[in-house]
Amino acid sequence: MLIKIKKYRLILFGLFLIIVSCSPENSGVIGYSYHNITAKYNAYFIANEKLDEVLLEIKEAHKNNFNRVLKVKAPIDTNIVNSNTEKIEDIIKKASIAIQRHEVSKWVDDSYILVGIARMLNQEYEESIETLKYVNVNSEDEQTRYYALTHLIRTFTEYGELNNALAVIDYLNRQKLSKSNQRYLYLNAAYYYQITNNPNNVIQYLSAAIKVMPKGPEKAKMHFILGQLFQKSKLDAVAYDNYSQVLENRPPYELSFYARLNMAQVTELTKGEDVKRIRKYFEQLLKDGKNVEFRDKIYYEMAEFELKQGNIKEAIPFYKSSIKSSVDNPRQKSFSYHKLGKVYFDRLKEYPLAKAYYDSAFSIMPKDEPIYPQVETRHAVLSEFIKQINTINENDSLLNLAQMDSLALNNLFLSKRKERIQNEKEQEKKERRAKRNQASYTSNNAFNDSPTIQNNSAPGGGFYFYDPATVAQGRNTFKRIWGDRSLQDNWRTKRNTVFEEESSATTEATASNESVEQPKISEEDLIAQERNEFFNTIPFDTASQRKMHEEMELAYYKLGNIYNFDLQEKEDAITTYEKLLEKYPDTEYRAEILYLLYIYYEERNPEKAKQFSQELLNRFPDTIFGKLIENPNYQEESNVASAKVKLIYEDAYRVYQEQYYDSALTIINNGLNDYPENDYEDNLVLLKTLISGVQNGKNTYRFNLQKFMEDYPESELYSFAKTLLAAIDELDQKQLQKEQIKYIPYFEQTHYFVVVYEKNKALSGILPSEIESFAEKFFPNENLNAGNLIFNDDYSMVLLSEFEGKESAEAFYKKFNSDLSPLKNFNSLNFSNFIISKDNFQIYYQAKMVDSYDEFFNNNYQITP
Repeated sequence: MLIKIKKYRLILFGLFLIIVSCSPENSGVIGYSYHNITAKYNAYFIANEKLDEVLLEIKEAHKNNFNRVLKVKAPIDTNIVNSNTEKIEDIIKKASIAIQRHEVSKWVDDSYILVGIARMLNQEYEESIETLKYVNVNSEDEQTRYYALTHLIRTFTEYGELNNALAVIDYLNRQKLSKSNQRYLYLNAAYYYQITNNPNNVIQYLSAAIKVMPKGPEKAKMHFILGQLFQKSKLDAVAYDNYSQVLENRPPYELSFYARLNMAQVTELTKGEDVKRIRKYFEQLLKDGKNVEFRDKIYYEMAEFELKQGNIKEAIPFYKSSIKSSVDNPRQKSFSYHKLGKVYFDRLKEYPLAKAYYDSAFSIMPKDEPIYPQVETRHAVLSEFIKQINTINENDSLLNLAQMDSLALNNLFLSKRKERIQNEKEQEKKERRAKRNQASYTSNNAFNDSPTIQNNSAPGGGFYFYDPATVAQGRNTFKRIWGDRSLQDNWRTKRNTVFEEESSATTEATASNESVEQPKISEEDLIAQERNEFFNTIPFDTASQRKMHEEMELAYYKLGNIYNFDLQEKEDAITTYEKLLEKYPDTEYRAEILYLLYIYYEERNPEKAKQFSQELLNRFPDTIFGKLIENPNYQEESNVASAKVKLIYEDAYRVYQEQYYDSALTIINNGLNDYPENDYEDNLVLLKTLISGVQNGKNTYRFNLQKFMEDYPESELYSFAKTLLAAIDELDQKQLQKEQIKYIPYFEQTHYFVVVYEKNKALSGILPSEIESFAEKFFPNENLNAGNLIFNDDYSMVLLSEFEGKESAEAFYKKFNSDLSPLKNFNSLNFSNFIISKDNFQIYYQAKMVDSYDEFFNNNYQITP
């Protein structure tokens, strides 16, 4: 098809030449027209087609996350770019042909823009910026210049030069743009503000963009993003209107599905009929065969809807159905796990079950989700929480058993054994039914609608490990099936290793198992063996009981702190603390817990708070908690010596700032002698080091900094000292680089006027216009234009161009630095300004050193105002 198109274009071009050639005066027109047509329909056309292919591939490869605000522009996927390296190189090559062979055509500028975009995709940002700037400076067509600048916004944004991107946006907003350029500006500006996390401006520019966009999928996407942003701002009515507009713009099915789903979320409910209507709407979405792959999301939204209505019992099954319906969407499944965890955690207070759901959410949730840190934290907290609960319950159960006589224990053992055997039979029946239904263990785990929750229930419904009889029986059953194996990882598969420790007689007996039947253990011996295992788990001796009590004491303390500080469940924390004091009145944590109880009851029950404070003062007056009761400011006043040394340090530092270095050293040395060990010693020593740098030079300064870091590795000032040491090395390196920079003493060329200032977002929007206004007022014939540039990580610059030569630039410099200077209103800020030739500016900009040009400038220009 492409070949046919080219053929017809060449025929038309030939006819055109015949007609035009009839007139001799049109010979120049023929050449111009030839270059225009050939440039457009050959090199430029092919390059543009290939660029569209790469951009489309990047767009289609990006997977939208509809649980978050969609991206205005698909992020540039380096994998896609790398796989299209040859195509991008060919884009640049073809566009360069149009530039070099048809330099008189009107498609040269457009070809340069293609090169700039291709360079941006290739992450060759500086080359892309230079190319697009070249079009802006040299193109004779105003709209083409603006078109290049719209793409320059995207390049600056991708490169991280956000101030420059903002400067271009501000400039274009003041120009009269064509409709297509308006569209490019608004979309690229919206993308910039999305990257800089400014949703209000994203809304502003997208709202402007949709007014100049034709109907179609791209406009539908922008309406969807607006709907999401308005929904996040609680403006449901406006969000609803935008979601409705999505459906009016021929959206892809996935986008239309989520638009309809979100419309249900923002529908204003005023009565019961509205609730029924939304539920019916969800049911219709579920029945639609086209929504099979979206059922997990539909169930999730149904759960969210019910939760919003306060129907927790109705919401939970929908979350579980969402998990069960999720086939290839771990992100969505993790959301449902997380919400179930939150319901059981925040509302139902069923922490073991909440932990299970948080475990599942944590295991599959992508780490780029904003809620991932919260999930990670609760996962860790609940793991520790359940650990303490298990320790308390298991130890308490075993200690209770230790108080029973042997006859009662034997009866308990026989009763539990009988229950266990009955349960095993029931379990066998269930397994046989499961096999008949072909429900394998693997498939159950793959499509389970609940998280993996270990069944730790003993016969009768109690916790498995609370029942020593069940534990002993489980151990015996394991030995009967697997043998008496050593404890190691992957024991099921490491057969050779496992059996290395078995005797040769056992190995031979195993090998001949098929021909010689092994003797079976009698029922009486088996019961006796299981009984022994049961009794061995019980702590009858005093040492074992003491150890278990110590474990429980610590578990109660940790559990109370988890309730108090992590879960913010104050009442449960107080109950746990009080139980700890009741069970272990002589606990080592008593003073701390008395203080926490005092804090809790201080406002709720002053009389009870007074009891705790009185006990704390009577029994533990010398502890920090006792002293905090007597004096709430005790911690701030506890170390008198440190307080005095702090004053000494402040005095020495004040004298140091006034540059009385000998006096400062005297104060420091006296402080170190009078108070040899104190909390401010490291501050005094570091200040002494700073003074040594001023008085004795860089080498002494370096040595003393290194010694400080050796002597005070735990000091809070260690990282600061390390930074100072690195600054010395950086200063040496900069000095070396500065000596290598050579400026050119050739002045018969174009000059620029430059103002360098510390990065300041407000200034970047003000300075160019101030300087440009000054130039128009005092040098109206120079036609000077000002613009912002990022110089390095710390500085920006305003570039005013162009002066024809050195003399006119010097004249401007003198006028600018006179009493009429536009910078006089900003004299509290740090500025430097100078004039520089075009060649030297390239050297200066690449050097990235603010003061590298100072000496050359002072020596070669007449700069006295």
